Amino acid sequence: MPVNSSDFIAFAKDCEKRNDEIGYRNAVARAYYGAYHHVLPCLTMGPKESHQGLIDYLVNDAWKGNEPFEKRDLIGLGYALQSLKDQRIVCDYRLNDTITSTQSSTAIKTAEKLIQRCANMTKSKAS
Repeated sequence: MPVNSSDFIAFAKDCEKRNDEIGYRNAVARAYYGAYHHVLPCLTMGPKESHQGLIDYLVNDAWKGNEPFEKRDLIGLGYALQSLKDQRIVCDYRLNDTITSTQSSTAIKTAEKLIQRCANMTKSKAS
């Protein structure tokens, strides 16, 4: 059965409910992947294979006539994804750092805002 970006966000929330550090770490990671997998299909010319490539594209090139969205929206998506990716790297690789419930809930909220921004962008494009 295929999954979608919403499934990643729902699982992030489930992980956070564990109320322990491994749950918080996984919540951050799943929030990032939920955001990533939501943004990718919204774009017509974005790179399909590289996470950092997608972020760089959003910040540096997507708004140069490559996508039908506003520059500020595309750059905002890029910065939000970069922030989530940076947090995911800390959670996955810096095992001596403490990850808190505040960090996991912030990551989930950031991903949800990013998803809402995509919905608003797509709706505006259709108008």
